[in-house]
Amino acid sequence: MPFCGFNPTMIHGLAEFTKGLYEQALKRSHEENISIERAFEIEVAEMTIFLAKLDERYYNELRPKHDVVTAQEKLIEWAAFYPKQ
Repeated sequence: MPFCGFNPTMIHGLAEFTKGLYEQALKRSHEENISIERAFEIEVAEMTIFLAKLDERYYNELRPKHDVVTAQEKLIEWAAFYPKQ
């Protein structure tokens, strides 16, 4: 049983995220000839940067100009098209 509010989309999203993280780490491992563990560490570090950018965008740019719902919708749109650097 989840500790927070339960929404099946959240569980599905986490499962998809986990699958994608594993696939990307495996790809990086092969491409860069590094261990899967190291590739995973790099992917998690990059995700941490992305999450910080999400937070920054929401609180510094979107939330001051929009209500919560609109700011969340705009953040979702932005995240969907965030360029990999």
